[in-house]
Amino acid sequence: MSAASRVALVIPARNECRLLPRVLEAVPAWVWKVIVVDDASRDRTWGVLREWRDPRARRLRSERRLGVGGAILLGYREALALGATCAVVVAADAQMDLAELPLVLDPIARGEADYVQGNRFRGGAPSGPMPAARVLGNRVLSAAASWSAGRAIADSQCGFTAATARALRLLDPASLPHGYGFPAFARLEMHRMELRVAEVPVSALYGSEVSGIRPWRDPALILARILWRGVARRAREVAPRLRALAVPGARKIGDAARQPPASHGLTRDAPRPAAIHRPEAFLPGTITNLPSTTLGVPDRAGGPA
Repeated sequence: MSAASRVALVIPARNECRLLPRVLEAVPAWVWKVIVVDDASRDRTWGVLREWRDPRARRLRSERRLGVGGAILLGYREALALGATCAVVVAADAQMDLAELPLVLDPIARGEADYVQGNRFRGGAPSGPMPAARVLGNRVLSAAASWSAGRAIADSQCGFTAATARALRLLDPASLPHGYGFPAFARLEMHRMELRVAEVPVSALYGSEVSGIRPWRDPALILARILWRGVARRAREVAPRLRALAVPGARKIGDAARQPPASHGLTRDAPRPAAIHRPEAFLPGTITNLPSTTLGVPDRAGGPA
């Protein structure tokens, strides 16, 4: 990135007091801001953040569980408010090599992408140690995401991602699930908005971290949501074709149905029946699952209270 670029790291953290210090120590000096979101941790994660005296730090804390996706969205919002030109998501469990940050940012720096996602696989095999269950689950979810997007997605679950400020402004928080699987849903949303997306090779790092994913239940829910997005995409594609294939006479019938009824002797000033409420009026409005300042309480002093 150029010297004028303002790159912000977004680090969602929940109960990561053991591995978070390793991540914070590895942040390169050229990173502009480091936004860490404590997602209602029950351990010393917040204490670790308060003890980290880096002037680039922005500490956000939620008293209720947001989910990893909700924490990332809160970090995105803070990055935009601070004036970042690009935001990179890094896990708090040391599963990402921060030495690869320039590699993840390179397509954006060259003006070739709005969104970049890492790929931890080479020829179908992980580039480093990865539990067999993770390999199998990722293959299934990535195949579903590829079908849903209508293009190849090699590693839909990789959370090592970078996005331009423009892409983040277009992202609708209400359209994205806030739990596990967020990288796949964000990727699909970028494709839906027809933004430029790139993949770059990154390392697979697994060690002593403990996953909060519930076996079978969470993967099944992620899969269902991915497939539903594929169905919705195909419905959007088919709708114009169905309209084009409509029976020519149907339009005339529809036009006739919309003509005002005959007066049957009534004068023009005769009262008309009261308008019937449209069903749409009873539909609830858009519910935004990411409230404003009540969720994240920033430590604006930048250091311990």
